[in-house]
Amino acid sequence: MEDSKTFIKQCLNLNEEAVVDKFLLYTAELKKWNKAYNLTSIEDEREIVVKHFLDSLLYLYFIPEKPLSIADVGSGAGFPGVPIAIVRADLKIALIEPSWKKCAFLKNLKRKLELSNIEIYHAKAEEVNEKFDIVMSRALWSIKEFVQRCKHLVKSDGYFLISKSLKVEDEIKELPKDRIQTKEFDLPWVDGKRYIIKIEKCAF
Repeated sequence: MEDSKTFIKQCLNLNEEAVVDKFLLYTAELKKWNKAYNLTSIEDEREIVVKHFLDSLLYLYFIPEKPLSIADVGSGAGFPGVPIAIVRADLKIALIEPSWKKCAFLKNLKRKLELSNIEIYHAKAEEVNEKFDIVMSRALWSIKEFVQRCKHLVKSDGYFLISKSLKVEDEIKELPKDRIQTKEFDLPWVDGKRYIIKIEKCAF
């Protein structure tokens, strides 16, 4: 347990014990529920921390330090929305997920982690009528399809955030260059890169 706690602190650059404990509990719940619900193919604890938790927190590069409303489309087991909600209590995050099994897991997480700043929507993105400052997803569709499917969720001055690891250059070619920003990250302890892409709504 102590080794896991130390790794989470180092990998996620966290100092607050209560926050670290929530990530420890998140890991335990994910592993427990994964046996029955097949939430993720990643089962190694360190890989969970790097490829799920750290990967989710990379979105914070484009999220300013002020209260905002965010939609996490296709949240699945809570990525990237739940890790962000853990470290940023000022953000209101809607987890949009059509699978009832995954929604059951998310409701369990909200209760166990005491996350009052998340709300769970058992729905497809197209079925949600609210608008948010930021709409994000974790490589759910192609960038263009993501924007087309979710543009009704974004406020007029809002924007999209999406994570990609492959074929990002080909997809970016389809976007107006003056309306997007891309940040490349190297994931520690694993051989992999991530790209977080910010897309202004007015681009489409």
